[in-house]
Amino acid sequence: MLRAWKKLAVLAAVWTVLGVPGLAQTVKRLILADGSYQTATEWKKEGDRLKYFSAERGEWEELPVALVDWKATEEWNSEQAKSASEEMKQVTAEEVAARKEEMLNTPLVAPELRLPAEGGVFLLDERGGKPGLSKVEGAKIQVNDKVGRNILMRSVNPISSQVQTVELAGASAKTRVHTAVPGIFVDIENDRGAIPGDSFRIVRLEQKHGLRVLAKNKVLINGDQSQTERFVHSRAEKFSGDWWKIIPLEDLAPGEYAIVISAPGDDGGSVVWDFGVEK
Repeated sequence: MLRAWKKLAVLAAVWTVLGVPGLAQTVKRLILADGSYQTATEWKKEGDRLKYFSAERGEWEELPVALVDWKATEEWNSEQAKSASEEMKQVTAEEVAARKEEMLNTPLVAPELRLPAEGGVFLLDERGGKPGLSKVEGAKIQVNDKVGRNILMRSVNPISSQVQTVELAGASAKTRVHTAVPGIFVDIENDRGAIPGDSFRIVRLEQKHGLRVLAKNKVLINGDQSQTERFVHSRAEKFSGDWWKIIPLEDLAPGEYAIVISAPGDDGGSVVWDFGVEK
């Protein structure tokens, strides 16, 4: 699947070459009386001297004003600006046409409702009796080592285990759905490519002290570890292209949830996708 950002990058590169204002400084020519020229991005007259910023050497230089053929300079730069403008229109039209074609080829999840080409995590929900898609943004997890509590417990019981919790900041997610079985669509890549759907799990979060607990870890005195999550039974099925549909096999009770890749580890930089189910 072609990603939208790749197309935009190509378009930006074309604009840069053409010297479109805002993306690159336009390179102009100072046509000299002997037929030669200097490339420059800007210039200014100071008496009988002309100062110009050389596009070739990247520094200010100067020459006598009398050496410049101003009519030829104006005609050449005007023609180039016109040509660049026409080229830009053509590129833009081609990009719009390509984008429309791309949109028509993206997966249809409901009448006139398609998943985007760039991938991500999306929830299909009912809004006022009509289907709607919500993008779920990634949220970073954080690990709470509960240092104070663990020190106290070990002072009382030297063989007690160390407790960690994997948490999400905030008491609730921004993305909310109003159905017990939302449509969950994922298309996520890592450095090895598209992540298969059976790597994704749904976890019920525990709301506690203004945070949401994703998992609880126990590290025993001998180094053994155990982790507890509240997984929701689900299965994954291939939907279209790199898109997978994660299907809950049980109703999602009102509360907070996260979509995780396999079992969340102890890496505080890991990302999950959080959402909430309303009553």
